[in-house]
Amino acid sequence: MKDKNKDKIVILCNLGGPSDLDEVEPFLFDLLSDPNIIRLPFFLKPFQKLLAQIIVKRRLPKSKQLYSEIGGKSPLVKITEIQARSLEKKTGYKVFICMRCGKPSTDELKQKLKEFILNESPSVNEAIIIPLYPQYSTTTTKSSFEQIESLFQKEFPQIKLRFVKSYAGHPKFVDAWKERIDLKLNQIAEPEKDSVLLLFSAHGIPKSYIDSGDPYLSELQESVSKIMKYFLANDHVLTFQSRFGPTKWLEPYTDDFVESLNKGQKVLVIPIAFVSDHVETIHEIGIELSAMAKEKGIQLNRTPGLNNNSTFIDCLADLVNQSNE
Repeated sequence: MKDKNKDKIVILCNLGGPSDLDEVEPFLFDLLSDPNIIRLPFFLKPFQKLLAQIIVKRRLPKSKQLYSEIGGKSPLVKITEIQARSLEKKTGYKVFICMRCGKPSTDELKQKLKEFILNESPSVNEAIIIPLYPQYSTTTTKSSFEQIESLFQKEFPQIKLRFVKSYAGHPKFVDAWKERIDLKLNQIAEPEKDSVLLLFSAHGIPKSYIDSGDPYLSELQESVSKIMKYFLANDHVLTFQSRFGPTKWLEPYTDDFVESLNKGQKVLVIPIAFVSDHVETIHEIGIELSAMAKEKGIQLNRTPGLNNNSTFIDCLADLVNQSNE
C-alpha cells in the first residue's frame, strides 16, 4: 500500500534570528531590505538596500548588546526546530523549517528538499506551508509566502503548495494561550488573581499598513477576544511593542502604557503575536519592561511564548490535517 505520508511535506516558516553575534548584522540587513516589512515611497525603493545598510550600521552596536544579554543568540531557530520535530511525531509528515531572514534560508531549504526528494521520497507532490505568525500580516506572512513560492516555482514546480494564511481564532491556539495564562495566574494567590491586568503585547506595525488593508490588527483583536472569554473577571488591554523610526505605529505602545499604570498594579504580559520566545519577549519584555515596572512599583510577570506547548502543536497538526480535507 502506498504511504500517503510520503506524498506531502510541511514547511514551518518564521522570521528568524541570529544564531550568534556574527549573524546579527546580516540578519538585520535581510530584515530591513524586505519591501514588505519596510515600505518606502516609490522614489526611494531603488535605494532600499543602501538605506538598510545605513540603518544597520547605526543599530548594530545596540542590537549586538541586546543579544549578548540573552546568551549571544536568538533561541527562535532552535525552538522552531523543536516544534517541527514535535509536529512530525504528531502527523507523520516530514517537517522542514525556513526563516525569512537569516538561517536556515530558502537556499538551505532547497538543498534539504532536494536531498529528501532524491533519497527518501520522490513521490512528494504537495507542500503545506504554515506560518509561525498566528495573525496574518503583509509584513510577515505575505513576505515569507512570497519567498517560499518563488523557490518552489523555480526548483520544484511539480509540487503543489497549500498555504495556511492564519489561525488567529483557532480553538487550540486559544486553548494553548489559556493554559499559559492559567499557569501564571494560578501562581498568584486567590482572590488576587482576578485583579491582575492581562496585557496582550504584539509586535507593532505602522498604522498606515492597517489603513491600506492589512488585517493584522483585526486578527489580533479576534485572538484576544476569544482568549478573554476564559478570563471575564480580569481587565485586559492590547498594546504594541518594537516600534522604530518616525512613522506613527499602532497604539497604545506597550512601554508607554506600563509607564502610565499606578504603583501596586499587577500585570501579566502575554506576547500574543509571538509563538516562539526571542529577543522581543526575553529582552524587551522580560528585561527592559520588567525593569521599568519594578522602578514604578508595578508587579509585572510575563508568560513565555507558546514554544513547544503540546496544545499549540495540536493546533499546528489540525492545520495540516485541515489542509488535506
